Parts: sequence; C-alpha cells; structure tokens
Amino acid sequence: MALIHRKDIEKLLNVQTNTKNALCISIFIPTHRAGHETLNGNDQILFKNKIREARNLLARHDVPEAEIDAYMKPAEELLADGNFWRHQAEGLAVFITKGFSAHYTLPITMPDVVYVLDQFYFTPVIPLLSQNGRFFILCLNREKIGLYEATLDRMRAIDISSFVPDTMNKALKFDVKGKDQDFTNSTATVNGSNIVHGAGSTKGDEEHERVREFMIEVDNSLQQILHDEHVPLVLAGVDHYCSIFKAHSKYKNIVPENIHVNENADAANGLHEKALAVVKPLMQQNHTDSLSRYENVAGTGVTSEDIATVAAEAVHGRVETLFIAPGQPVWGRYDAKNAVAEIHDEYHRGDDDLVNLAATKTLAQGGRVFVSSYNGLSEGTEGSANVKALFRY
Repeated sequence: MALIHRKDIEKLLNVQTNTKNALCISIFIPTHRAGHETLNGNDQILFKNKIREARNLLARHDVPEAEIDAYMKPAEELLADGNFWRHQAEGLAVFITKGFSAHYTLPITMPDVVYVLDQFYFTPVIPLLSQNGRFFILCLNREKIGLYEATLDRMRAIDISSFVPDTMNKALKFDVKGKDQDFTNSTATVNGSNIVHGAGSTKGDEEHERVREFMIEVDNSLQQILHDEHVPLVLAGVDHYCSIFKAHSKYKNIVPENIHVNENADAANGLHEKALAVVKPLMQQNHTDSLSRYENVAGTGVTSEDIATVAAEAVHGRVETLFIAPGQPVWGRYDAKNAVAEIHDEYHRGDDDLVNLAATKTLAQGGRVFVSSYNGLSEGTEGSANVKALFRY
C-alpha cells in the first residue's frame, strides 16, 4: 500500500508545474477493508462511476475523445486490477495528468468527489499531513518488530520486512530456556550489516551490546520511512528495549512516554488504544498552544483570517502556522504579476481552491497545518473563518 507523505505532495506539485498545457485529475472515494462491500465489489463500482464523471468533466474542458482516453488509461488499468480492490483501507486518492499517475490507499475516509482542474486538489488528504492528523507506532520486543501508521481512528501495519527482521529472536538468534533468556555465539545480519558476537563478556553485558547494535541498525533502516517525517512516534515494547532505541535513534519526534508490552503478549492487541492514550493529549496540547500563540498576536499584522491574503502569503512562504476548517472549496486565483489572490463566487477555468493552495504551499515550505474539528481537536469557536494564519514575520 502506498502511504502519502509531504514529499508526495511536493512531487505532485512539481509534476503539475512541469507538465505544461495539461489538466490535473484528482479522484477521491471512500473504500472498505473487508465486509460485503469488498465481496460485492462496491468500491470498484464506485471508482468506475468516478472515471465516468472525470471523462465528462474533461469533455466540458473541450478535451478531444482520444485525449480523454489517454488521460484516463491509468484509472482504467487500476479499475481492472482485481487484486488491488481486495486490499483497500478507508479511502483512496488517485492523481492523474498527462504522462503521470499516482494512487494512495489512506487510513481515513475520503469524500466521494472528482476534480478536473489546472492543478491537483489535495484538501481531502490534508488531515493526514497536518500536525494533528497522524502518528507512528514502533513495536520493539523479541517476538515482534513492527511499524504501524495510525490516525486518531485506526492503525495499520507498514511492511518493513524487506529491511528489518520481524523478530529480535530471529535477528540475534536468542535462545529461550524456561523463563530465562540465553544466547548463542552468532553473526546477525540487519539491512546488510553484520553484527558479530562471541565469548568473553558476561551474558548481561554482551546481550545489552547486541541489542544496542541491533536497535541502531533498526533505526538506520527505518530512516527510509521516517527521515523526512515530523509526526509523533510512539514506542511500544519492553521498557528496556524502548529506552535503548530512544537513546540512539536519529528521529527527533519520539514521544517521551512509551507503551509497555510484555514479551509474550500479542503486541498488536489494544496497541492503537494504548498509543492514543499517550499521543492524543500531546496533539491536543500542541494544537492548543499553537492557537494560543496565534490569539496572543492576533490583530498585530502578523495574522490573518482573510483567505485571499492567507493564500497569497502562503505562496510567498510567509505562513508559519495555518489552521483550516473543513468546508466547501473557496474558488479563486493567485495573480503572480500583482502578488495577490482573488476570490470568485463560482469556479472559473484556471481557478484553485484557495484553502487547498494555502495548505499545500504552507506544507511545501516547512510550515505547520492544523485541521480544526478533526476528531475532536477543534478550535472551539463557532462561525469562524475558513482559515487562520500566523505569519513568519
């Protein structure tokens, strides 16, 4: 399953910038992991309807039939892939333009919509990229090494088997005798690196060193996924192993409190609930602190709730923190010549959703985005603007 990260948004932004005279198709549908919807092919049928809708929208843009076929070929191929539709999550996002396509299975429900614009439409996936939308769980014990991607609603396993052993016992060749742990002289291989051990040290000293080296190798391997992430990472497992990993990890956003999981317990049982109890208060506090910072300087010239102003400043890289609320698109256009954004009452050819523009530009330039009213993490105000922005200067 393809996960979506900030770097994917940056790639898609580069594609839309470098693909001249082309329309961008963004398809979103809710999907199902299992149940009668999967057995009956409901998701596949819904996607087929979205393909038809996309074709109609392309035709309204005066795209010739042959060109429409070329645009929609990746979607038609995805539709025909029966195996793909048997392995869905809660939502699916598909992005297509001339000579390019990408799709992402997502752990949150997507709306049932299609957009055919001059740029990709990202607003439905912003909760996954926001400061309060997603976190990771890393399970560390002898019986299970596992990485999970989680939202406030659910979690799913990430396949790391190609570069991290699935158990510490397998990697370090621990022998288990009754209630005591013993070891044999061995050479363990993790991600292509050999860890060689032998006699001469006490059991405790040598085992600790072997585990330490193993955790360093696990951390190095996981950088393939975590290196450009900024979301919280919750450690789960025996406290001793979690402490060793935390002491040597290069990842900067490890949650201070880890989840204790006994060696012989089912590591995944209740893991999401336990992780949520640790991470949700931190997310809420981060959101509250950021909003308080905004309110403390509101009206001093370094904040705005005007979407046109916010969109223009986001393009200029001035937005440090952005709060957005779910809602209908705000159609408009950024005028590069005059460095301003204008709002339209209805969609005009070439328009962007200014909330979409503000959020993607903020993320692409290292800013922080909070999605209000996302799973109870709300701003606590009624009738507020679609956006609140705190500027860098």
